[in-house]
Amino acid sequence: MVILPEHAESDISITELLAEMQMKIFTIGYEGRDFEEYLRLLEEHAVRIVVDVRRDPVSRKPGFSKRRMSELLAEAGISYEHVPELGIAKARRFSVRTREDSEKLLRWYREEVLEQEHGALKKLMRFLDEFQQVALTCYEADPDRCHRKLVAEKLVDLRSGKIECMHL
Repeated sequence: MVILPEHAESDISITELLAEMQMKIFTIGYEGRDFEEYLRLLEEHAVRIVVDVRRDPVSRKPGFSKRRMSELLAEAGISYEHVPELGIAKARRFSVRTREDSEKLLRWYREEVLEQEHGALKKLMRFLDEFQQVALTCYEADPDRCHRKLVAEKLVDLRSGKIECMHL
């Protein structure tokens, strides 16, 4: 058995350590957060790449528009990718007025968009293979109100449950 120096007291082997390093997909919304808190959560969970699943990655909140977010994440050593194919058009989002509208939108997204966007989903699978710790980001704080949760669930399903998912 090979013992890694930083784990010498626990007698953990490389095989055990690799088993602990299961692929993880996180989802994180920035609603109600400033960029410092958002970044702290990513760093606490060792996220290596943020995948922006907004159709239009613009925000009035400092640090959350595509270019600035990409720059700030790069300064922290975290990669950034935008996958607009997995976003929802503004007109559809703005038509949501009630809980029923929201449920209808998310059902449409699951049944239509996720069933058609094979290329975008394959891209996310490659990110998982390469980076192991991937965060999907969008605006909403509550993952139950956001399509990023559905994307994460689809990825878990495509990997037969071998990906751990956590909502930050």
